[in-house]
Amino acid sequence: MLVKIVDSTQKSILYYVAVILCSVVFLIIFSLVPAVSAQTPGDLFPGDVNEDFKVNLTDLSILLANFGKSPATRQEGNVSPNDTIVNLTDLSLVLSNFGKSFSPTATPTPTRTPTPTSTSGRTRVIYTPSTEEIANPERGFMKQSNIFLDQAYSSKLGKQNPNDTVVWIYFHMEKYRDPRDGKGVTVSNYQFVPLEPVGSGKGLDVVKKTFDDARTKGLKLVIRFLYVGYSGIGSTQDFANAEPDAPLDVTLKHIDQLAPLIQQNKDVILAVQAGFVGYWGEWHSSKYLSPVANRKAIVDKLLAVVPQDRMLQVRYPKYVQNLYGGPISAIEAFNQSNVSRVGIHDDAFLKDDTDDGTFTSNAMGQKISTYCDGSSNTTQCWRDYYAKTSQYTPAGGEAGTHSNPPSPLANCPNALTQLNNLHFSFLHNGYAKVVLDTWVNQGCMPEIRRRLGYRLVLKEALIPQSVRVGGTLNLDVTLSNEGFASMFNPRPVFIVLQNASNRYEIPVVSVDPRRWEAGREHTVIAAVTIPSNVSPGTYTLGLWLPDQATSLRGRPAYSVRFANTNVWEPATGINRLTNNFQVTN
Repeated sequence: MLVKIVDSTQKSILYYVAVILCSVVFLIIFSLVPAVSAQTPGDLFPGDVNEDFKVNLTDLSILLANFGKSPATRQEGNVSPNDTIVNLTDLSLVLSNFGKSFSPTATPTPTRTPTPTSTSGRTRVIYTPSTEEIANPERGFMKQSNIFLDQAYSSKLGKQNPNDTVVWIYFHMEKYRDPRDGKGVTVSNYQFVPLEPVGSGKGLDVVKKTFDDARTKGLKLVIRFLYVGYSGIGSTQDFANAEPDAPLDVTLKHIDQLAPLIQQNKDVILAVQAGFVGYWGEWHSSKYLSPVANRKAIVDKLLAVVPQDRMLQVRYPKYVQNLYGGPISAIEAFNQSNVSRVGIHDDAFLKDDTDDGTFTSNAMGQKISTYCDGSSNTTQCWRDYYAKTSQYTPAGGEAGTHSNPPSPLANCPNALTQLNNLHFSFLHNGYAKVVLDTWVNQGCMPEIRRRLGYRLVLKEALIPQSVRVGGTLNLDVTLSNEGFASMFNPRPVFIVLQNASNRYEIPVVSVDPRRWEAGREHTVIAAVTIPSNVSPGTYTLGLWLPDQATSLRGRPAYSVRFANTNVWEPATGINRLTNNFQVTN
């Protein structure tokens, strides 16, 4: 027993002699190592055991006294960030910096960030805006196509520019008037000429094929039916001698015939213009439909047959106000009441101060509305009415002028102001060319092309790094609408989880993108449950705004693309928020 004790003591003495000899060797070797002046705040200084900003015999003695001890027994001496035991690594750090001193770096004062307190556990992602023109659905310049219902369908639907997504259709019904009628002619027993049925090659069949063609080509249509086109150019208050449209009862019967096709094809209908009345369906120079009561009957009928989630456009604000009141309030917007579903189209945009009578109270020699009678500026009063209504309804038309050069009002500064104030979503890209050329020559056409309708730009998002299956995904997304207008047709919003194996679409039912008004920032706050069938893994997390119609939902051409770089997935139609979202068990 005594022998064992002596042996143990000898081993201990030999151990410390070895440590001291090693220390001397390390001291000689590491004396050649360059000094370290400072470290990142929050890290231990190399070899500074007692943290007095210098490495000396005190540090060495503390280290040696604790050499080989475990975390449960040692007091101090561990200066290595990579382990929890005092060993040769710690000794090397002390010896390599022996005799050195350090200048402590002041801890910086934290800078306040705009991160809300709710960002705990979430990552802020900042997105880069794009200056690119975006080919988004239900907005932009539109090609006008004249389609005659008495002729076999020949496709006239197409794009003048690759980014165009809207076509303006004039459905001509001149051949569906009583053939005995004419200027100054009185027909005592007016003959109703019905539209031919689907499958006949004419009439309703042409309307159906137009809708089918639009769907095939990924387009949306602004549609107008009219009785007087190329044969009735001009404007007159001599209604009896105007090129005839059709009596009210005939018009209503034709609308009844059209109703099923309009209802069955609402997926490709952007808006329905009241049409029917007068030259080009522009509500002037009408032989039969001049009385306000007749016009109201037509609009009432259209409101009844057009699906409630689609809107109408009437040519003049004075008629909209006379028939249904307004302007539309934020509370009334999108509630499917009559006033909430009737917008305005301006087919003489910037022709003159009143846009060729658009912003007046009278029409064809009669007072239509007294709404602006008390105003000191009637024109501005009607512009304000239009602006308030067009916040929540479709607005658009065509630039109007018969002069060259056009009115100075068509110059870029005023054009941009009026397009913004009146919330234009779409414009004819063929008329008046002299106005369109002015915008090109003065340099504002690229901005107009970008901003017609909505233009949604992602700013930032607060995204959790992971969520458990069955847990709640709390997501805040800030975006701005830099377009002239907001959306007016309903559109769902989905959060999408997608990877090489799976795709999950989670609806965000509390969000209505029609409320993302132009010229403002909006924060989308979503709290959705990760479904129990989601497989754990890494996903791309995206926002998806597809078409409301299930017939178009799977087609990216009908999905909304944000105006940002490296966000859009053209193959899937989603806007990527992050590529590294984790779903865990």
